[in-house]
Amino acid sequence: MAAGPRVAFAARAASAVVELDWLLDLLVTSARYAEPALDELDQSLLPGIAQLRTSVRSRYAALWDDGLRGCPELLLTAHDAGCLDDDDLARFVIALTTAPAGGVPRHALLNAPPAERRAIRRRLLLLHGDVRLRRRYRDLITEVWHAAEPRWMRFGRAAAATATVAWARRLRRFDGVDDLEAATPPRHPLSRADTVFGDLLARRRRFRIVPVYFCMSGGQLCDLDSFVLVTVPASAGEPIRRTRDALFVADRARILAEPTRVRVLMHLLAKPSGVMALTRALGLAQATVSEHVRVLVRAGIVQRGPAGYSASGPRAGRLVEDIRASLARWS
Repeated sequence: MAAGPRVAFAARAASAVVELDWLLDLLVTSARYAEPALDELDQSLLPGIAQLRTSVRSRYAALWDDGLRGCPELLLTAHDAGCLDDDDLARFVIALTTAPAGGVPRHALLNAPPAERRAIRRRLLLLHGDVRLRRRYRDLITEVWHAAEPRWMRFGRAAAATATVAWARRLRRFDGVDDLEAATPPRHPLSRADTVFGDLLARRRRFRIVPVYFCMSGGQLCDLDSFVLVTVPASAGEPIRRTRDALFVADRARILAEPTRVRVLMHLLAKPSGVMALTRALGLAQATVSEHVRVLVRAGIVQRGPAGYSASGPRAGRLVEDIRASLARWS
């Protein structure tokens, strides 16, 4: 059997823009993870950051009218400006102050749902062509970074560098993307990859892992065309995580706490099926089956394909492993 395309991994650290991207996302997004993650930071690595949430979120929303969550344009804009690997924000601020040369690259945006890609490209176009908007954007992100920079310069760069060395050692043993998925921490998007990420992982061959000092759990994926940026926490042992770990374990365990749902999962692990076939095979009401399938799809264990719904054994195993790993952190 011929070998598949070679997958390349690299670990990089000390990116001020990546740190800023994580912080800005927590401040502006409406996602459920944002507020507890911000409170976690406020009580540990970055006291006072939560005070910026209301002001920054309001000003950021005034820049856009597209309903997108988070700041998907930030890493792309910094990458296009050649500033992604800088350990401070100086060159990126200058890039946002001056008029850009050339056109806007047409990014594939494989990490974003197709319905959101047009809005992301619109943001990039506006940042490219509207000087006043660029300067408002510059002033906003500079304010956020001003709150974080002292801690980053004093502690963050060294912590990220140490984590990068450890990741570089691990990456030498990786043969493919499955190894990367298995190595990511609980709550990382790769641990619950859906069909969007499945397309991304299948089409990209280069992956850059960046440990993030201000990221205390979870992480991100960003398609930058020439490589996929994968951010991970730089630290794995902050005691403030205890409450969030408890909530996470309870949430993941709840998925398998319903016996009927486990029956649906076991059937789909054996063979793909549609809802009607599941209804007949299990002797359940269609509405009951549909609800259980919906929960399993949302958890990333079940996917919909040409043959109906199917379950992934590795994904189901990862759910259990996430629970085990979160509890083991405290042993």
